[in-house]
Amino acid sequence: MQHNLPAEPTEYVEDMAGAPAPSIDLFAIVAGVLRRWKMITAMTLFALIATYGVVKLKPPVYKSTVEILVYDPQRQIDASVQKPISPFVEAMGYDAIATEINIIKSKSVALRVARELGLESDPELQAHSILAEWAELIGFPGLGRADNNSAQITGGTEEEKAEKLDQAADALLGNLQVWSESYIIFVSVTSRSPMQAQRLASTIANDYLASQREARQDALRRVAGWLKGRVDDQQSRVLETESAIEKFKAKTEIRDTEFSNMREQQIAAINAQIAIARITVEEKRARLDQARRVTDTKGDIQGMTTTPSDSPSIPELISSGALADLRRKQVELSWRLTDLQNKPGEQYGHVIAMRTELAGINKQINAEIEHILGNLKNSYDIAVRRQQGLEADSQRLTAVHDSESYQKLQELRRAADADRKLYESYLSQYNEISERSTLQNASARIISPASLPRSPTSSRRMLLYALGGMLGIGGGFLLAFLLEYFRPGVESATEVEQSFGRPVIGLIPLVQHRKFRGAIYDRLVHKMVDQPLSHFSEAVHGMRISLELSSANPKVVLVTSALPSEGKSTTAMLLAASSASSGKRTVLLDCDLRQQSTSEVFRNELRPGLSELLRGAAKMSDVIIKDPATKTYMIPAGLMVPNSADLLMSQRMRDLIAELRDEFDYVVMDTSPLLPVVDALALATVADKILVIVEWSRTPRASISEAFKVLRPEVHRVAGIVLNKVNLNPLQGYGYRGGHHYRSVAKYFSNA
Repeated sequence: MQHNLPAEPTEYVEDMAGAPAPSIDLFAIVAGVLRRWKMITAMTLFALIATYGVVKLKPPVYKSTVEILVYDPQRQIDASVQKPISPFVEAMGYDAIATEINIIKSKSVALRVARELGLESDPELQAHSILAEWAELIGFPGLGRADNNSAQITGGTEEEKAEKLDQAADALLGNLQVWSESYIIFVSVTSRSPMQAQRLASTIANDYLASQREARQDALRRVAGWLKGRVDDQQSRVLETESAIEKFKAKTEIRDTEFSNMREQQIAAINAQIAIARITVEEKRARLDQARRVTDTKGDIQGMTTTPSDSPSIPELISSGALADLRRKQVELSWRLTDLQNKPGEQYGHVIAMRTELAGINKQINAEIEHILGNLKNSYDIAVRRQQGLEADSQRLTAVHDSESYQKLQELRRAADADRKLYESYLSQYNEISERSTLQNASARIISPASLPRSPTSSRRMLLYALGGMLGIGGGFLLAFLLEYFRPGVESATEVEQSFGRPVIGLIPLVQHRKFRGAIYDRLVHKMVDQPLSHFSEAVHGMRISLELSSANPKVVLVTSALPSEGKSTTAMLLAASSASSGKRTVLLDCDLRQQSTSEVFRNELRPGLSELLRGAAKMSDVIIKDPATKTYMIPAGLMVPNSADLLMSQRMRDLIAELRDEFDYVVMDTSPLLPVVDALALATVADKILVIVEWSRTPRASISEAFKVLRPEVHRVAGIVLNKVNLNPLQGYGYRGGHHYRSVAKYFSNA
C-alpha cells in the first residue's frame, strides 16, 4: 500500500547551503564568566594569600624624611646676606632646584655619607647572594654569610675597602628619594632599621649642606685670594711711587712752599680731577671691553650680572629693567618649549609659534644689548673728552712751569694718585668678600629634621597587595573567559537557537545511575508511570507536546543524534512511553541495526526483528512485542546486516512505515547517530519530524553543525533539538527561575 508522507516545512525552515555556522554570543560568554564567580574568588584569594606570604618573607622597610629650605624669598634682609646655596647663583629657579636635587643624588654625596658612617661594614648595603637572603629569611643568617666572612678575613686592603664603600654608596642611592616643592627639597631614605633610616637621612642632608657650603667658601676663597694679591700689588706700587716722589724732590731740591700760591692750588685741583677722570676712563673702558667680549663670544647675559674671578660686574646690564624682563620671558619660553617638545601628540604648530616668539625675544635682547653697549660707548667717549679737556687745562696752567723737573714731579704725583685709587677700590672689594664669607648659613637650612619612623612604610606593601589582587582577579576572569569560550558544548536553549537556528523542543534532566542500561530505563519508566506529576515526567511530556505543537500532529518521529552515547535511545523510549501514557497506540522501532541499544532493553530472549522483517524472513506478529509497564509496542532491530543503510532505504521499509501509520497513532524510530553512519539520513525521508538529541554541555558545537550538514537534504523535517542529561542546578544562571525547586528534583532523582 502506497501512502504520501507529509513533509511540510515548519517556521524554522530556511534555504541553507549547509548548517548555520555557530555564532559567538558575547553576553552568554559574560554570563558564563560570572557564573564562575567562585573560581574567580578562589583565584583572587589565592593571589592575596601568596602576596601575603611574599610580604611576610620580605623584611619591613622604614622611611625617614628631612626637609631642606634652599632659598627663602620672603626674608627681608640685605641681599649680600640672603644668598642661594649655589656659589654664583643670584636667584633660585626651576633649573637651580633641579641642579640641587641632582647634587643630593650624586655619587660624591653618597660616598661621603658612606665614608662618614662606615657603611662599608653594613650588611644591609652590601651585596648578598640569593642563598644568603633565603638563609637569613628562614633563620640561618650565618649560613649565607660564609663567603662574606671569609672575604673579610682574607681582605682588608684599601682597594677592597674602597670597593665596599662604592657598593654601599650605590645601595644607598637605590634607597634614596629626592623631590621638591617650591623652594623646599625633601630627602627620603628607606632602611630595614628605623634608627638607620633616620641617621642616613640626617647625614645626607647635613653632608649636602656642608659640601655646598664648602664649595661656596672655596669659590669665595679663590676670589678673595685674587683680590688680596691685587691689593698687595697696588699697595707696593703706591709705596714705590711715593718713595720716588720724595727722592725726586730731594734730588731737585724742590720744596712744597714753591707751589703754595693760587696757581699751584689750581694746578693741584686740576691734577686731582685728571686723576679721577683717568680712573673713570679706565673703568668705563674696562666695562665696555668686557661687554664687547661677552657679546662677541655670545656669552649669557646672566654671566654679566655675577662676580667671577676674572672680571668685575657691569652695573649697566644689571640695572636694565627691560633686559631683565626680556631675559625672564626668554627663560620662561625656553621651559615651555622644552615641556611642549617632550609631550606626545601633534604639537608642531604650537612649537613653531613658540620658537618664532622666542626668536623675537632674542632679537629684542640683542637690540637692548646693542643699546646698552652704545650707551657705554658714549659714556666712555664723554669720559675721554673730559680727561682730554682737563689735561689741556693743566698744560695751559703749567705753561709757565715748563721745567723738566716740574713735569717729572707732576707725572709722579699723578701716578701715585691713580695707584692709590686702585688700591682703595681693590681693598674695598676684598673687605666685602671677606664679610660675605662669614654669612653662608643665613639662607639654606634644615627646616624639618629627619623623622624617626614608628611603623614600616606601607606604600610598597599596599602596592603589592593591589598588584596581587589585580593579578588574581584578572587571572580568574581570564581563565573563566577561556573556559567559557572554549567550552565544547551548549548549555541553554538561547545558546542553541542563536548558534544553530533551531528551537529547543525539550530538556531532559540528568539522572544519576550506576547499573546497566535496562535498569535505568526501568527506573525512569517507573517514575513516569508511578509519579506522573514529577518534574521528570513533566519534562518528557513537555518534549512530546512541544513536538506535536511544532507541526500538524506528526505521527512518525525520527530520533537521532550527532554522536553516540548522547542518550538518543533512552529519549526515544521515553518519548514512546509518554505517547502511550497519553492513550495513543504507540510503536517504537529500533532502527539502529548496528548498536541495537533499544533492543537490548526490551529483549528477554533472542528473537527476530526489523532486519528479518525487511528481508522477508519474519512477519509482523513474529517481531512486535509489548511493554506491559508503558503499554508501548516495540519492534527490535534483529540480526545485524552488512548493508543496513540500503535495507533501511528499501521499498519494504517505506511499506512498513505506511502500514504502521494505519495501525498505530504514534511511531517513534530510534536510529543511528548521524556522523558515524548514514542510516539516519536514509530513514529521514519517511519521517514526519526529526528530533536531534544533544548531550548538555558535552556535544561539541562543531559536531552539531556537521550533523545538520548531513541532514541538509531533509533539514526541513527537523522539528528541533532536545537537550539531554541536563544538570538543573546551574540553570538559574541561564535565566531559569525556580532553581531551588529544580535542585530538589535533581536531588530526588540522584538519591532514588
